[in-house]
Amino acid sequence: MEEFERQGMVFSRGDGNDATSRGHVMSSTSPWVPILGAIANYGLCATYPSVLVGPCGIVGGGSGTDGGDSYSNETNGLPDNGIGLLRRCAAFRSENRLPALTWGSPHHGGSIWRCSQPKVGLQGNRSIEDKQYLYANANEAKRANLAADAHLVGGVGGGSKGEDRPPTEFLRMLCGRNNESDLIMDGSNPCSLKIMDMRPKSAAMANRTQGYGYENTNYYRGASINFYGIGNIQLVRDLNQKVCALCLSPNTSDIQWMQLVENTNWLSMARLILSASRQTAFHVHYNQLPILLHCRHGWDRASQVAALSQLLLDPHYRTREGFSTLVEKDFLSFGHPFHTRCGHGEGKNEQGGDEGQLSPIFIQFLDCIFQLVNQFPDYFEFNPRYLLLQSEHIYSWRFGTLLCDSEQEREVVAGIRQRTYCMWEYLDSIPDLINPMFDRATSEKAGVLLMPLPMLLRNVTLWVDRFCMYGAKASIPCMPHGLQYPP
Repeated sequence: MEEFERQGMVFSRGDGNDATSRGHVMSSTSPWVPILGAIANYGLCATYPSVLVGPCGIVGGGSGTDGGDSYSNETNGLPDNGIGLLRRCAAFRSENRLPALTWGSPHHGGSIWRCSQPKVGLQGNRSIEDKQYLYANANEAKRANLAADAHLVGGVGGGSKGEDRPPTEFLRMLCGRNNESDLIMDGSNPCSLKIMDMRPKSAAMANRTQGYGYENTNYYRGASINFYGIGNIQLVRDLNQKVCALCLSPNTSDIQWMQLVENTNWLSMARLILSASRQTAFHVHYNQLPILLHCRHGWDRASQVAALSQLLLDPHYRTREGFSTLVEKDFLSFGHPFHTRCGHGEGKNEQGGDEGQLSPIFIQFLDCIFQLVNQFPDYFEFNPRYLLLQSEHIYSWRFGTLLCDSEQEREVVAGIRQRTYCMWEYLDSIPDLINPMFDRATSEKAGVLLMPLPMLLRNVTLWVDRFCMYGAKASIPCMPHGLQYPP
């Protein structure tokens, strides 16, 4: 709840409590409100956090539903009809992971939501409640954009001409001719909700045979959907094994080193994740749209892209305190299964373990963060070694921070926080992890970090400190202490 308060999600815009408004006087209520009573004791979804934020039109008594129904909020909970709508909406999603907000702008309706795939199946199943929920989401974003336009913030999400919007030539430069028609919108574009499916479309279609699939936008007013081709956990595991074998082998050709690294396709997948994250941030910042992210279950690829896009949008997450909050929120609280993906406490082929579910998803996420820190070091309070130590302690068992599969398991069942040491406190105690070039005031003034997409993708490189740490050949430049290059 504290993080949502910092974002300004729980206050009326203009009541004087929104510390993030940075001088903008907003006279409208917040489009998003907390969902409390319906998720008490993790009853709505066992892998979600204990506090969710939803659209005011559904949760707070607005009129944002498709059929004109109104749902009122009773202090800390919902009336029976509101709880029923949320439960039916959750039942239409894999693992009951209904759409929930993870980040929203304090100035307009741009926001990032996450969920799991819908239960569409081969029969093309539909859910009126899911449709109402997402329509209310888009409607509240449009209302927030109209209020922002009235205060000269600009934007196209609410239908305005966006007087403060950068010129089209500048936006094309940022896109670099990548998905231009989807990213650069004008006032005539009817899109009010962008659904971003992280999977290849072929995989999403194949999931229909298992009773799942993807949204048919013919039934979701104003919504559009795109697929981003990020591979599943099995592919991530295979590519990681390839790049690790390459870096550790004493017989690797040094002449063809870069070609061999590229042939593993590890960097190609990193580019896909960074591209999807950068496009998410672009839609939120420039198009001021609510973005709905999901993959299969919404706890692997969706966690990566949601966290990375927030890192680009919010300078707070580029500090050590903010980064720990980001990981706690989008990986730990939103149910990334660390135990299942890392195999904590389970030997190979041990009874009860599922080796097919092992995958270095969080390592891949840290690798993507490394690419940003490596290219834009002045924007981050921490240095690459901060990320390197995290990658080591995923498997070290020294801390309880990255254990268990969900917040419920961690906080209620195992009581991890009370029984183990905190990794963040340990990292904060090491001064060498601070980036001396970081200027907090400059970073906050700059705000978003939205570089040209070709610049970001073309400079993706191997995280040598991580993958060549125990390599048979020297890969990291080093010199004796005190020795310097001649002038």
